[in-house]
Amino acid sequence: MTDFLLELRSEEIPARMQDKAREDLARLFTAELDKAGLKAAEIITYATPRRLALIAKGLPLETEAVSEETKGPKVGAPPQAMEGFLRKVGLT
Repeated sequence: MTDFLLELRSEEIPARMQDKAREDLARLFTAELDKAGLKAAEIITYATPRRLALIAKGLPLETEAVSEETKGPKVGAPPQAMEGFLRKVGLT
């Protein structure tokens, strides 16, 4: 297990908005972890007038392997179809 520190610097954050900013940061970070299939044991947030910080404790050292299969155009398809497929998957 490992820890992750995220520190964001900003313009002046009014005192009345700091608690909401901490909650939003934790919520958004947790949502992104969930999308990536990760789970933190604990998330701690801090706020100062010019900084927001988040510490995610207990993150896994590595993720499970993910396999994805994408079917392309048939053999003998026109070159435009092959070029479109390669563009779609980010290859040349």
